[in-house]
Amino acid sequence: MIPAMLSAHIPANIGPISRKKFSFRRRSKKYTPQNTQVGDCGVYSLKFVECLALGVTFDGINDQNIQGLRMKMAADILAEGENVVTDQMMAN
Repeated sequence: MIPAMLSAHIPANIGPISRKKFSFRRRSKKYTPQNTQVGDCGVYSLKFVECLALGVTFDGINDQNIQGLRMKMAADILAEGENVVTDQMMAN
């Protein structure tokens, strides 16, 4: 499904259309952080994806500071939503 979605949104002059499946490898638990608090897995997952995308290590993210990261993430989401609302109001 992902290759089809990419092909539909990427112009043909940028890259050839490919229907091959994406390959993946499972990371070992040694390199994947594990949370112990119930309800924090979403925040851990998003931060892990962010770190992988940026090419930085996941060191330093743990159960002691995840609440602060949760609050920052919520503030960033709300701030982004505020811009959309403001833009819509200014358009009217």
